[in-house]
Amino acid sequence: VLFRSIGANRIVTILKRRVEANRVESMQLVGDVKGCTCIIVDDMIDTGGTLVKAAEVLKQHGAKEVHAWATHGILTDPACERISKCDALKEVVVTDSMPQDINLSK
Repeated sequence: VLFRSIGANRIVTILKRRVEANRVESMQLVGDVKGCTCIIVDDMIDTGGTLVKAAEVLKQHGAKEVHAWATHGILTDPACERISKCDALKEVVVTDSMPQDINLSK
């Protein structure tokens, strides 16, 4: 339903290979994003490393814009700094499942 309501016309996948927790070794894009507005949907953002890397992969493959939506914004340091410095990300949205007052000032 969401797919149709936002006018999406394709779904792509990013395959990631982890070497250990919070450390991604590589990412591979499956699908075409050239000229598209992309939305990364995830269950949580912890340190932000995977999110930033995924956004950069999408931009490198020609995405026009990259937004991120997540249920749980854990945002463990240095997540806010990584996200703020990531030119590939236009917007990050998290639900209120966790208080974000302290993170808004970062």
